[in-house]
Amino acid sequence: MSTGENSPDPGDPRSGTREQHPAPPPPRSHAEGRPTAAPGSAPEQREPGRHEVPVSRQGEAAPVPPPTGAAAVERRTTPGDVNVVWRRIAQYIIDSVISGIGAALAFAVALPLAAAPGPEGSLAQPWLATIAYTAFAVLAVAIFLAYWVLVPVMSVKGQTLGMMLMGIRVVRGDGTRVSATRHLVRVLLFIVDGILSGLVGLLVILGTERNQRVGDLVADTLVVRTRD
Repeated sequence: MSTGENSPDPGDPRSGTREQHPAPPPPRSHAEGRPTAAPGSAPEQREPGRHEVPVSRQGEAAPVPPPTGAAAVERRTTPGDVNVVWRRIAQYIIDSVISGIGAALAFAVALPLAAAPGPEGSLAQPWLATIAYTAFAVLAVAIFLAYWVLVPVMSVKGQTLGMMLMGIRVVRGDGTRVSATRHLVRVLLFIVDGILSGLVGLLVILGTERNQRVGDLVADTLVVRTRD
């Protein structure tokens, strides 16, 4: 019987020292795997003109902010606002009556001169009638153009009286104010839009994306709503 701990027997192969294996290293965190800047180094500089797109969760791009400036105006003056066909018809009738009153006044001034009878019941001076009718035509055209061009140019919102009553206005394709030249182009092309009592213009309005007649297409203008 022996005392103390049993010492290994050098001759016994089972009593030899066991092979020691090193313990596995602890798992590395995500922060440890990232490269770190050397002490005292300057912060990373961004390249001029380089912008980082904000990214939301799971790599999705952040929502784009709504457009501003001219882009926003263009967005406001597309199909919802230009859907004013019936208002345009009513406005055209109103403005035609108003501008026609001016032509009627010009005719009332020219007619007595043209129809002045001579001593024997005939025209005493035929040339006077020619001058009177010519003056009537010139005056009627001048009144028509003044109403359809100068009135919207001088008004605050670019409107004729009929447009004011119907809650519509004329703007350029980008939403800006229309010049006198573009108003004149729109009016002159009434010659085309007015064929068949305005049926051609109405069909073109109904067939275009932004409800433009021929005059609007050439002058790059839109008729949009100003109120409900």
